[in-house]
Amino acid sequence: MILEVGSSHNLTLAPRGNGHSTGGQAQALNGVVMNMSNLKGFTIGAEESYVDAGAGELWVDLLRFTLNHELAPSSWTDYLDLTIGGTLSNAGISGQTFRFGPQIKNVLELEVVTGTMLSLSL
Repeated sequence: MILEVGSSHNLTLAPRGNGHSTGGQAQALNGVVMNMSNLKGFTIGAEESYVDAGAGELWVDLLRFTLNHELAPSSWTDYLDLTIGGTLSNAGISGQTFRFGPQIKNVLELEVVTGTMLSLSL
């Protein structure tokens, strides 16, 4: 609903996870800041080869979850108290990027909120 209202009233909409963005990216002058931190949850994927993770989950929680299932992300952020959605929206550049690629390179699929549900395979 907020996407429809924002679009029809030409409002700036800014998603906000854990609020660690730089340069005011999580702000919306004369607009709406959307709290995305409740988009949480982990599910083990097919054949236990991947994990579905909510955009509002923190990297530290993803690491704990995956290690309990003898899995681990190929690349994660250097500061673990960032949201998965937040770092992926910026490609996920970290100290491991040069060896394993950016975090976004290790994503199988994204569900993107646009007002209608899209499923994007990368």
